[in-house]
Amino acid sequence: MKLLHTIEDVHEIFDTQGSSPLLVTCDDFRDWVCKYDRFPKYLFNELIASEFAKLWGIKTPETSLIKVKSKHIPSEKFPQLQLGWFEKECFGSLYLETSKELDHTMLSMFQEKSFRDKITDKSDFLKIALFDIWMANEDRNHNNFNLLLYVSPKKTNFFYAIDHVNIFNSSFLDYGIAELTEDESIIKTDIAKILFGKDRKLTEIVNNLIEMFYICTKKCENKLEEKLSLVPDSWNIDKDLIRERITNNLFSEDWKAQCETSFREFIQSFVAN
Repeated sequence: MKLLHTIEDVHEIFDTQGSSPLLVTCDDFRDWVCKYDRFPKYLFNELIASEFAKLWGIKTPETSLIKVKSKHIPSEKFPQLQLGWFEKECFGSLYLETSKELDHTMLSMFQEKSFRDKITDKSDFLKIALFDIWMANEDRNHNNFNLLLYVSPKKTNFFYAIDHVNIFNSSFLDYGIAELTEDESIIKTDIAKILFGKDRKLTEIVNNLIEMFYICTKKCENKLEEKLSLVPDSWNIDKDLIRERITNNLFSEDWKAQCETSFREFIQSFVAN
């Protein structure tokens, strides 16, 4: 994973419920959303989830590691930022200027068939939901989609998955892994119902996603060591410990079977009916 450096002062802090990331410009002359979390385990969650998502074919913004120079953190403008947080590498996602974070105000757009017809890879919505079930991501739901709707120059729209701090049941697999509740999934949303409720191919879509699920989770298992090698030493992550926890939890056959069951049950309860 490439390492970038800031070239000018932090532009702004995004006011979010969680880590309040920064908007910065780096030496590739592009703008990045930069997470500097005080807790490196959360940075690890972002990195490993984005890397696994790529192996699933889930669209995510381009990622990088970022060194924010202390001289680019104006204390008079952002007094809440502590220089010590930036002594280690930060996690960066490319800022997508033409994207909009999905929320309930966009529901009326999805109700228009002409808009829905422009969404490419519509099944990505359910793929992301299945990915969240497997990763035990508690923070993508009806109150907080954590999805970007990206409008490409060709006027085709698609989803980007963002913000994976709260995978592993918002922990570090300290207590194993637990299945998500229905309220912790974007399957239980009006948008899921609009996109798939009348889709005659829903059963086929679900079966194809389940088949893909077992292929992609195996791919993640095979690439685990490679992905762990991307984690900076400055984060002080016990790689042996997290390797064992991920292997015993995410890649266990019992967990994968439970994920399939939960996914099918959520689809049956909140989309098919």
